[in-house]
Amino acid sequence: MHRGRRYSLTREKMKLQYAFRLYINNDAGERVLGKGGAEILEAINECGSIVEAARKLGMSYKFVWDYLIRMQKRLNQPVVVTHRGGAGAGRKKGGGGTTLTPIAGALLREFGSTERLIGNSLSSRNKILIRRFSHGSRSVLFFRAP
Repeated sequence: MHRGRRYSLTREKMKLQYAFRLYINNDAGERVLGKGGAEILEAINECGSIVEAARKLGMSYKFVWDYLIRMQKRLNQPVVVTHRGGAGAGRKKGGGGTTLTPIAGALLREFGSTERLIGNSLSSRNKILIRRFSHGSRSVLFFRAP
């Protein structure tokens, strides 16, 4: 028999769920892409501009730029291609922009696919967790009092 205080899990309905953090690392174990980075790449892909992507995400341009530079260093290859704007050389004013490189696009797709796969798997496990701990279960936690 356990000595110590006894706490019932049924005093309040518990809302437990599994959660995860997903990262793509390089061979040195450095994080190359996580959820925040995927959001940055997605916004750049949608907006066609680092400035607009940063504005959409509520981030500073410098933060987004520094993230892209760090990602580029960890991959040893560029993740975006920038095109200067302004008038001249046959360009219209404001004609600049940013596009993802093929590697950045592929990493973004792979990250999204893996995130969905894990999320779907955990969704079914969350249902089991909720059934087990939220519906009048008689489970009791024990721990030793100090």
